Order: sequence, then C-alpha cells, then structure tokens
Amino acid sequence: MSTVYVIATGGTIASTSSDTGTVPTESVQELVQAYPESFEHVDIELEQLTQTPSSELTIDDLVTLSDRVRAVADDVDGIVVLHGTDTIEETAYYLDLVLDVDIPVVLTGAQRPYDSRSPDGPANLRGALAAASHDHVRTGAYVFFNDRLHAARPVTKDHSSNLDAYGSGNYGPVADRTPNGLWFYRRPESLSVTIPTRDITATVEVVPTSTGTDGRQIAHAVDCGVDGIVVDALGLGNVPTSVADSIGDAVDDDVVVVITSRCHNGVVSPVYGSKGGGAVLEEEGVLFASNLPAHKARIKLLVALSQQSGDTVLEAFDSSQIDGHGYV
Repeated sequence: MSTVYVIATGGTIASTSSDTGTVPTESVQELVQAYPESFEHVDIELEQLTQTPSSELTIDDLVTLSDRVRAVADDVDGIVVLHGTDTIEETAYYLDLVLDVDIPVVLTGAQRPYDSRSPDGPANLRGALAAASHDHVRTGAYVFFNDRLHAARPVTKDHSSNLDAYGSGNYGPVADRTPNGLWFYRRPESLSVTIPTRDITATVEVVPTSTGTDGRQIAHAVDCGVDGIVVDALGLGNVPTSVADSIGDAVDDDVVVVITSRCHNGVVSPVYGSKGGGAVLEEEGVLFASNLPAHKARIKLLVALSQQSGDTVLEAFDSSQIDGHGYV
C-alpha cells in the first residue's frame, strides 16, 4: 500500500459558514475523520501547515510549502496538498518549477465549503490521493479537480464558481478519473524546466494593458525598486505607445521586463514594428513568455531572478528552447 503525505493549507475544502462569511476552520485531521472512505486504499501522514484562504497566501508561504515537500519526499510515495482554489494553479506551478523530487505532488481543493449540502471536497480528495499513489504518476506537480488531473503549467481556473472550474486549454488534461481508475491521455510528467530556487528574494509586479493605458504603473514599479515587471500585453505582445516608452525606461534601469498576452490562447511573438509593437520591444531587450499567462510568468520570473543569475533569467524565457510540448 502506498504512503501519501497530506499537507493542508486551508481553503474552501476546509471552510465552514460564519457570521462574517465562509472561512477555513476544519483541520486536516477533522477532514480525515469526515471522509474516511477517501483514505481506504493508502497509508496517510498528515500535516496542517496553515489555515488560510489561498487569496491570502504569500510567496513566503509557497517557499515554506516547498521546504516541507523536500523534507518528506524521500519517505513517501506521493504528496497531496489541500489548497484554496483562488491561487492553486500558481502554487502548483511554483512547486513544479523549484522542486527536484522523484514523487508526484498533487494539489486539490473544493468549490463548495465543507459544511455545504453537497461538498465536492471528498471526491476531489479521493481523486488526488489516487493520482498521488498511482504507479504511472511518478514526478511533477498537478492539480486534480472534478475528476480530471491537470499538469501544473497549463492548468488555469476558468470559472469562478462551477464545480468544473479548471482547464488546461489546448493541451487538455493529463487524465480523467473513471469508474475503472485513471485514464491517461498523455505521459504524466513535469512540463517545466526545473529552477531549484530555495528562497525568493526578488520582487515582480504585473501591469495590465488595454486601450489608452499609459505607463504610470510601470514607472511607479520602477520607482519602488522592483526587480522585474510582467506586462500583460495585447495580441501577440503589443502595447500602447506610452507603455512602450515606460518599458524602455525600465529596461534602461536594469529592470527585467517580460511580455505576456491577455489572450487566453496563442503565444506572444515579436512581429509588429510600430513603436509599441513586439518587434520593437524585443530590440529594446524585453523577454517573451510564450503562452504563459501573466500570473504564472510572474512566478517564473520571481524564481529565475532569485537565482541571482542573468543567464538563468534569459534561459527561462528563451523561446529557442521550447520543448516538444510547446513549452518554455
């Protein structure tokens, strides 16, 4: 029988109603007592790391979580992390980037609270445990939700309240959970190049763009001393003229600027040659984040900058190194 280490961080799966709204209250030990059928086929070890809505987790919390995973990885067959749904994809991607362990880490949570009439937490927990203990799932970080196993890099929350809250875009899920067990569509493996950062020392801001956006947010971020900026650009990676001017100033001040697209599908590419076009931005020294959304590009830039190596940052966003999955 496989041994799975369960780390609880809070979130809706552990939440109950209160006078002020839904808040995490149930410990991982209480969840185990409430859902005994979830643990019938595995040996489990339990840890309550924090009891926090994922919207309130910090980068330091992610570092602590990664430290705990490293500390127990050699003694178990898999790890399940109970997590709030707001930022579960960011935590999963962070772990996928920084961990170099030979076991799977599967994150799950719930859209409905523990004390709701029909909570989805029990089914998600059972599926996460099945994935973390499966012989075919040996490495990488994943999100299990609503009977689907998703790789950490492409998964994103695309519905705020529906039980089918997560998707992996054009890449699709790694596996479905069926009455006969997990049905795999592709090899379960990490789709991220490991950057084994142990601590996050950098600061990175995300700047959105839309019609008529100016460059004040970028200028303010530079004045605050950030190490990097992710600009969530338009289309293939184009920005308004005022934003382009501020990007140039930021690069001149040795701030690393990474371009993403607010489009849900496709990649950024330096094509257009107007002042705010991607080709001109590339000439000024910005980096392009392939098809990473802005919030995950921020995680990647934080990790790469914290290695304190310019080569690490350049390699992390080098589109010429895109692998067979289309990832960089």
